[in-house]
Amino acid sequence: MSLLVAADAPTLVVVSHPRADSLTRAALDRVLAGLEHAGAPVELLDLDAEGFDPVLTLEERRGHLTHTPADRPELVPHIEALQGARRLVLVYPTWFGGQPARLKGWFDRVWMNEVAFDLPPGADRLRPRLRNLREIHVVTTHGSPRWINAVQGNPGKMRLFRAMRNTCHPLCRPRWTALYDLDSLDRSEIEAWLDRVERRFG
Repeated sequence: MSLLVAADAPTLVVVSHPRADSLTRAALDRVLAGLEHAGAPVELLDLDAEGFDPVLTLEERRGHLTHTPADRPELVPHIEALQGARRLVLVYPTWFGGQPARLKGWFDRVWMNEVAFDLPPGADRLRPRLRNLREIHVVTTHGSPRWINAVQGNPGKMRLFRAMRNTCHPLCRPRWTALYDLDSLDRSEIEAWLDRVERRFG
């Protein structure tokens, strides 16, 4: 069954970084400021602040295609937020080419059967359920230059926009706001990027 969400449904912002003084947290502040300026309703999930457990247990893995949200009551607030949003914004640092463990675990555990997809008996492909999502917007940082990520195949970007996006609405728009070569930038360049982040959401 498809989920129908109103045009004024909230933007779900999911952030993952353990340090309060990180650039990721500064970027989150700018995302929220831009959304507030635009008058957009927002729901925030701070995975590190709540101590979200990213570990997919043996029981969960065995029930990957059979368990339903009723089997995972501790995940219901995350599931409801995901299913109730029109836009998903992910704010995180790129580490080893991909998402931090908490965020990857959030995908593994929350984007589950009867939430992100269905796989009917006899079917050979997943059927998307997150048809409420019309946009996935990533805000992330890379310590390395853009060309290194390109040589690596942009694994974090491909995971989101070629795999996760397939569980969303067919017209779901991917957006990517990234800061590359962070280790070589000065403070003024970082501040200029943060300003662009805020304008993009405002």
